[in-house]
Amino acid sequence: MGSETAKSKNTTNMWTHLKRHHPETHATALKERDGNSTASRQPTVAEMFDAQRKWPNSDNRSKKIDVAIMEMIATDNQPFTVAADVGFKRLMAMLEPRYSLKSEKYYRTVVFEDVHSKVEKKIKELITLDNAGPHLSLTFTTDCWSGETESLMSLTCHFIDKEWKRQQIVLNVKAMHGSHTGEYISDVFLGLLKYWDIDVERVVLVLRDSGANMIKAMRLAEVPDLSCSAHTLQLVVNDGINSQRAVADIAAKLKSSATHFNHSVLAKQRLREIQKELDLPQHRIIQSVPTRWNSTLHMLESMLEQRRALTVYAGEHGKISVLTADQWTLVDNLIATLSPLEQVTLEMSRSDSTISCVIPCITVLKMLLEAEGPKMRGIGTLRDTMLKTLKGRFDKAETTRCLVLATILDPRYKGHALATATVTSAKDWIKEEHHNLIEAEKQHRAASEGQAEDPKKRRVEEGEEEEVEEVAGPSDMLEKMYASLLAQGGPTPGEADEEDDLLFSHQLDLYLREPLIDRQRGQPLEWWKQNSVRLPHLAKLARKFLSSPPSSVPSERVFSEVSHIYDKNRSRLTGEHAERLCFLHYNLQLLNWDY
Repeated sequence: MGSETAKSKNTTNMWTHLKRHHPETHATALKERDGNSTASRQPTVAEMFDAQRKWPNSDNRSKKIDVAIMEMIATDNQPFTVAADVGFKRLMAMLEPRYSLKSEKYYRTVVFEDVHSKVEKKIKELITLDNAGPHLSLTFTTDCWSGETESLMSLTCHFIDKEWKRQQIVLNVKAMHGSHTGEYISDVFLGLLKYWDIDVERVVLVLRDSGANMIKAMRLAEVPDLSCSAHTLQLVVNDGINSQRAVADIAAKLKSSATHFNHSVLAKQRLREIQKELDLPQHRIIQSVPTRWNSTLHMLESMLEQRRALTVYAGEHGKISVLTADQWTLVDNLIATLSPLEQVTLEMSRSDSTISCVIPCITVLKMLLEAEGPKMRGIGTLRDTMLKTLKGRFDKAETTRCLVLATILDPRYKGHALATATVTSAKDWIKEEHHNLIEAEKQHRAASEGQAEDPKKRRVEEGEEEEVEEVAGPSDMLEKMYASLLAQGGPTPGEADEEDDLLFSHQLDLYLREPLIDRQRGQPLEWWKQNSVRLPHLAKLARKFLSSPPSSVPSERVFSEVSHIYDKNRSRLTGEHAERLCFLHYNLQLLNWDY
């Protein structure tokens, strides 16, 4: 007959069966049933109404989202008008329908000003004397940039904090409205220091480019300054390439060929086909640019790698220059000469590099350029010119106080990278710096004690009636007697200074006798952190002189972001707004958005 269908909807028997014979399955099923029951609960009318009701602008939840949107704008270089974009509106409506998007003007004024003010306050706290360490402990890098409508000057601050960590803070990307004379740049620089409450005496060093106006500006500001080592190396390479006609001609021919491939889609496509046929790496031809000397090296390397493909292409089209076998040998030798210079440039441009690497790097480069070998043939004039220029441009390196002291206070180098006479001078300079530091600390303590003077004395000086001094009790008199007794026989101020000098000299000799740490794997700041208790006087000087980078690259990198800030969506952005956006872009990330 036909099958019967159960009409009962009761599942009691099934639950009983599971409980008796399948307890684990029963427990799991119960959890799922209870979860589904909770999830399926219908919201109340009040809850439904509340979920659709817009928050007022004063609601803390709304304010937090305001700030998050502003942080996104600054961090990702978005225009203020992003809040009016259709896609962004849809996203916010889906994520939080109770939030009301504000106008572009509201984010640009109210929220922007609030976030900038709070971040600026936090940054000021970071560079205080208490956090940045001993007196005279801040170094700076600075550079100038000009766009179509605005000119900006960047100022980046560097120091080693109490935890022996390198700190790099973008203080300003200042809009400049006058002619970039030395006088004007000096005024802007000093104005920025004043804005951040930084005394000129705290400036250890300013890294700048080699422009005459920048050199004059720092002289007028009366601060220690130094040319960017990476820029100086670029001048050395340029002098070398331009000194030898054969080398300059080859570089010009290869640049012309690179331009051909970079401006023709058809040429790129055919080159790629040839690369496949010859089983060569399908790399693009690199174009050299005047502002980066190592781009010339990379162009030479890419051309040498694709030598066979270029020869085939030239045979088919005849639109690029063909080098002879001797010229390709010259290219190979050029690469061998320029590669070590690029390694040095990259080392000087690293975020963790210090000026302690400058003298050792220059010394090694001199040795390389003086060396003889098969890779040196055909480029003798270039090498001789580079060696002469290198010596000339860095001739004062071992008489530059900050460079020498940074080198000798780096446990990777100490006195090993310096001439014997320089080491002798360095020891005297270190002792002078130690005395200066002691005096600065004494003055700082005296000033602090003066601010915390006896309130009773202050009231008397202000004309208030002096209170009657209480008669000292037996306990107070006893303490005075103890103080008098213990003060007897102690060292006089002069004797104390002499003892301190002896102790410092002992620390210095001990440090210089100890073995070096590994140059590549060793961490100078970590070493000083571990040895700061054992060598406290030297550690203070290490924090001061190892804080400076060897180049102004940190300030240059700021301007790579400026080009993103001045995109087509922000073409009418004022210099002041660009300055603040750049400030937030870097420092929000530095603070990990915690301010």
